[in-house]
Amino acid sequence: MTILFHFLNMDIRLNKYVQENLNLSRRAFVSLVQAWKVFLNDKIVESYSQTVKIWDFLEIKWKWIKEKIKDLNKNLDVILFNKPVGFVCSKSDRHNKTIYEILPKKFHNYFYIWRLDKDSRGLLILTNDSVLVDKLQHPKNNVEKEYLVQIDRAFSVNDYKKMKKWILDEWDLLTVKTAKFFEDKKKFFIKIILWEWKKRHVRRMLTSLWYKILDLQRVREAQFKLGNLKEWNWIRVNI
Repeated sequence: MTILFHFLNMDIRLNKYVQENLNLSRRAFVSLVQAWKVFLNDKIVESYSQTVKIWDFLEIKWKWIKEKIKDLNKNLDVILFNKPVGFVCSKSDRHNKTIYEILPKKFHNYFYIWRLDKDSRGLLILTNDSVLVDKLQHPKNNVEKEYLVQIDRAFSVNDYKKMKKWILDEWDLLTVKTAKFFEDKKKFFIKIILWEWKKRHVRRMLTSLWYKILDLQRVREAQFKLGNLKEWNWIRVNI
């Protein structure tokens, strides 16, 4: 039997995790490591004392393991929030209303992931785990962000080629993974997917190409989708 699990905890030695969370003795685990039956992130584990980190993927090929790995961080909490226009992603702002003014008090110490600017709306992930924030936002992980943007005119193929390659704005090279144009009831829309993310990324790209943005909504972050979650509302999710 092959058992696959995700880690949702801070750094910890692998052997310590196994001893504390699996019905497996240290000697048995060392034997499995020596027999090349333990894998971490699809790589053979050569040292039972190496550390595991949040989101590491553990695989143990041993028929007697029947217990799922437990989350060490029992208090991990993640919520999806549909942010309305007119609020900024900030703990405090002297000149603008913040998202924390409309979120329940119990979420006032939560961190947001990939902020949305004041004039944008849509999906915002918040969590009480700063390690998860760093993990998802790290550029090397290429986590996708998807946006639905209403613009003032039809989108040209030539402009798409420019966005796909790169656009230089304020010394930043901005690019997209994909951009798909469509019309609906004489209105013009683009669905944009980003791998990277920089401040006001989508707005800066479209503005540099002389498009007027009428509405900008984020509809997906990683595997989390906005779906039918209404504006101002939030839901908890399990990861």
